[in-house]
Amino acid sequence: MSKRIFASTFISIALLLAFVPHHSIATAGVFDWSALVTGEAVADSTAADSNNDTTKDSADANKKGGNGFVRVLSAPFRAIGRLFGGGKKNEQQARRISNKEAGEFESTPVTRIKDANTPVVTPDSNSASANSAATTSSSSEFDRHLNKARELLLAGEVDNAISELTTATAINQKSAAANNLLGVAYESKGWRDSALRSFEMAVTLDENNAEHLNNLGFLLYKNGDYERATKYLKRAAKIDKNNPRIWNNLGLAYCEREKFDDAYHSFVQAAGEYQGRLNIATQLQQRGHAQDAIKHLEKAQALRPNSSEVLARLVSLYEMTGRSADAENARRAIVALKTFADANK
Repeated sequence: MSKRIFASTFISIALLLAFVPHHSIATAGVFDWSALVTGEAVADSTAADSNNDTTKDSADANKKGGNGFVRVLSAPFRAIGRLFGGGKKNEQQARRISNKEAGEFESTPVTRIKDANTPVVTPDSNSASANSAATTSSSSEFDRHLNKARELLLAGEVDNAISELTTATAINQKSAAANNLLGVAYESKGWRDSALRSFEMAVTLDENNAEHLNNLGFLLYKNGDYERATKYLKRAAKIDKNNPRIWNNLGLAYCEREKFDDAYHSFVQAAGEYQGRLNIATQLQQRGHAQDAIKHLEKAQALRPNSSEVLARLVSLYEMTGRSADAENARRAIVALKTFADANK
């Protein structure tokens, strides 16, 4: 009996396989990357069929029986897929993305992560030319605003100059020249905090520019920060050794720090020995060092015996220090010079 049942069952299965329509295996078509859902794996065809029941047309509905048979035959393979794929069934389900969803993915920008294995893409010549043209245009615009600001500063139109310089620094924030001029403009308006920040930025951007160092040092001098002023002015003088303005400012900073020998040498570098002695004598006299001032004036008078200016200053200092005889001799020398000058007219 059992043999008959087995034989009839075998024949039934053979007939079923012969008459049921066979579906060829579909090959993967060309997919747009944006239509894929990252992180989902195709492992369960049963789940995919069940998710698509609501979207299939009537022709798909007529094939339901065949699909059911395929599901029965593919059950062992689904089990193997779950075994090696790992994770839960719901996490591995794939679903068909609608046209609307695909459109949303396509509009999402892609960010490529660069690593050591990512090839470097060299821009083509057209892109390089466009970038070069844009850079040239920005540079030209910057120069236009900077030059206009210089003209306005010379004309005394400080507010308009500040406007031009603000635009220039917006175009090129790393321009030491623009920041330096902006400091000059701010200082002329009395905005010392803003001027100081601009001068410091200029020096940071171009630390070997003597003009920028001088401007920063002199503003620090005016603000009473004599030690820092000396630091920047010394750097400026080292770079531009023949700039009298820098040396004169350095001499003033030294005087405020009571370093009169250094101040004297700075004044000499600025204007020579004769004028240097006059300058240091003035600084000494203002600070109550009359005797030291006299010494420098006497040496200046030895360099130019016919200088009535030096003699007049000596008369004042001699009288101040109780040296009446020296004061009288200085007066007689002044009268003699005047008489000689009148005789040669």
